Amino acid sequence: MVSFGNIRRDSLSRLISWGHWFTFFNILLALTIASRYIFANPWPETGLGVAYLLVSWIGHFGFIGFLIFLLTLFPMSFLICNQRWLRLSAVFIATAVMTLLLIDTQIYKEFKFHINPVIWEILFRQAQSKSELNWSLLFVCVPLFFCAELLLSYYGWKMQFRRRPRQLGKSLASLFVICFLLNHLTHIWADANLYTPITEQKANFPLSYPMTARSFLAKHGWLDMEAYRQAQEKMSDVSTHQSVRYPRAPLEVTVPQHHDNLLLLVVRDLRADQLNNIDMPNLARYASLHQSFTNHLAGDNQTATSLFSLFYGLPGQYQPLFAQERIPPVLLDELQRQDYLFSAFTSSNLELGAYQHTLFAGLRLDANERSPATRQSDRQTLQQWRDWLARQTGPRPWFSYLELDTPHSLSLPEQFSGPYQPELTQPNLSRPQDEEAANGLRNHYKNAVFYTDQLLGELFDQLASQGLGNNTVVVITSDHGVELGDTHAAIWGAGQRYAPLQLQVPLVIAWPGKPASQIDYPTRHLDLVPTLLSQLLGVSSDPLDYSIGTDLFNTERPSWSLLGNAHHYVVYDADSITEFSRQGDFSIRDKLRYRPQDDAKPNMAMLVSVMNLLRRFTTEP
Repeated sequence: MVSFGNIRRDSLSRLISWGHWFTFFNILLALTIASRYIFANPWPETGLGVAYLLVSWIGHFGFIGFLIFLLTLFPMSFLICNQRWLRLSAVFIATAVMTLLLIDTQIYKEFKFHINPVIWEILFRQAQSKSELNWSLLFVCVPLFFCAELLLSYYGWKMQFRRRPRQLGKSLASLFVICFLLNHLTHIWADANLYTPITEQKANFPLSYPMTARSFLAKHGWLDMEAYRQAQEKMSDVSTHQSVRYPRAPLEVTVPQHHDNLLLLVVRDLRADQLNNIDMPNLARYASLHQSFTNHLAGDNQTATSLFSLFYGLPGQYQPLFAQERIPPVLLDELQRQDYLFSAFTSSNLELGAYQHTLFAGLRLDANERSPATRQSDRQTLQQWRDWLARQTGPRPWFSYLELDTPHSLSLPEQFSGPYQPELTQPNLSRPQDEEAANGLRNHYKNAVFYTDQLLGELFDQLASQGLGNNTVVVITSDHGVELGDTHAAIWGAGQRYAPLQLQVPLVIAWPGKPASQIDYPTRHLDLVPTLLSQLLGVSSDPLDYSIGTDLFNTERPSWSLLGNAHHYVVYDADSITEFSRQGDFSIRDKLRYRPQDDAKPNMAMLVSVMNLLRRFTTEP
């Protein structure tokens, strides 16, 4: 006599076995749909990158499929005894999952985002007025998915009654496990070695968070973090299949009869609050005589993308695409057309990708018009610039880029003793071990700022001695700010978060003929290009043809600002900071304290506009 318990165990075993086969078939279906992610981007340039793409594709969706089985079919097998009801429930669940996956592939193809509730609401609103996402396709695909799932459910059940090699299941499971482990272990290696054919794939798939182990590797002496950061600065993260349409239309220009010179001066890592009569008396005095913008935002908390915003008037999300195609800024193109002379002097290396691939792409400078291809002190950089300036005695106007980085490098001359003591003698912007070290690091940063201000005083004297005050537009700003453990003891330096201390920077402009003024309304790096093109170079085109910025002197300001880079999208508005990523992570923070606002709701109209801006200067191949 067969007991009820044995019958129940046999039935449960059969249901779970069916669930395994149904899950396996759905993993294959998911892999087929998810192949759209693979073809939405160009294939990696190396064989290892291609191999990783295929392994991560199999491993990731194999893991997601197994996880869904554990969370749904496995517990349901214990709760629903009737196999027909269980299979029908599974069909509905699988149809919903496949539909969401298909929608996500379409969203990723168009916008390079993955679904979350906020992105879903944004795109649903767009769907009411646009058909570009092909939402009508769902009316065809959903019934097809449902029919396909019914077929897979039926076939999976029939598999219970067929003989099959025992090793087949183990081999399939081993394949997915090996691919999953290789996915994460390979990414750990690629991240530590900045191997971009692999690391640039980290946001290809939804719910994908490949492992990194920098802290672990550094702790065991297998990774030099300082060398890692330096190498990181030299690289451009490029991952896109789009093409550039920039500018959107040829510029309409009325060339002015008189050309002013243009000096663009960037002091790296200079916080907005350092512009005061104590820390920077020379710059503060200069600002009081000209135009000082006291509520100015950098383009990003990283140098390359922030400078990109400054030179192009576009958000940093476009930087990888422009770097890939090496498209020069419209600003520099127009300066060349109007016969300006050029020079560029930096304390870092002008051969770095940020300069060669974007800012100065296509620009050829002689040895006496640029700094050497090595790092040097700010004193040497300033002297080279002053020597170049002394030679500019002809009638042609000039554009010069000057970059100082003492607040970034914290490298002060040995004989210099700043007013802030005690200070660390060998500082770096990593987390100090105690409060005494923290104070020493803060003092050293302030001394670096004070030293830079002395150099700026010499620069201002040079401009005055050559009588350039009446025919030279001088723009002084920074790439981004830094945190010094001010509001969060663990945060030092820049690049970790989008708090105001890392994004608010000084902006001082000396524009001949404009009265001295202090301007308190919000401005951004994005606004410099439309200001210079229209007021300096006579461009009358709509700024939206080449930028998303607004003339700095236009008092009608946008209500929000798009900042960030290819992986982080940051929107500053009057009271809050909205952050989201390509993976769909989303948060809203208080602007004053940078704390999460759990109950806050995003401004949907604003986010729809953001997503449209991210497509404005691109076209599909």
